[in-house]
Amino acid sequence: METNYQQTDNSVDEESVIRRTRLFNQYVLPHKNLVYMLCIRYSYSQVDIEDNYNEVLVNFFKYIETYDPEKSIQTWLHIVTKRFVIDMNIRNNAFKRNDDTDVEEIADYRDFVVDEEKVSSNAMGMDNYHELYGDGILNALNSLKPIYKEALLLQQAGYKLSEIMEISYKNGNLKTKNIETVKSRLFLAKQQMRKLIDRDGERRED
Repeated sequence: METNYQQTDNSVDEESVIRRTRLFNQYVLPHKNLVYMLCIRYSYSQVDIEDNYNEVLVNFFKYIETYDPEKSIQTWLHIVTKRFVIDMNIRNNAFKRNDDTDVEEIADYRDFVVDEEKVSSNAMGMDNYHELYGDGILNALNSLKPIYKEALLLQQAGYKLSEIMEISYKNGNLKTKNIETVKSRLFLAKQQMRKLIDRDGERRED
């Protein structure tokens, strides 16, 4: 009897893999270049692009059955890829040991991605970041000092150091336009995040 159960389980697993493979090949593979360009756009560091791309494809394969064919495939791919890469960014940045805050955002491919107006409500910003992160990351972010939280979220939203400096100064959170202060805030924010969450974005046990 035990053998029969095992065969049934294997059969179900095989059917699931076959079904997901078919859907993945139908909906995702034809747009793999779009997915790659989105990974280029939303990956904070160039060295993370390939890893993020591979992880995104694995994620699509796992959850391809959640896609509703009545909705735009490009919009769905854009939203899912953006959310996944943004999540990977904050996890990776929280654990980078060199804290390289001078890395420039990769933004040379904006003209190649799907129209932003169609998914503008899903773009990360200071007002909607809570929709893109899990509870563990949100709790950690909310425990940061407001000036550190602001700098980190602006960086995750794609702003460069000089832009973060200008925004913080305009908001009254910088007394002078000093980019070294911005770097220091990002360093301290990432350091604190490492103490509060693990690599999976979950709260560390006390």
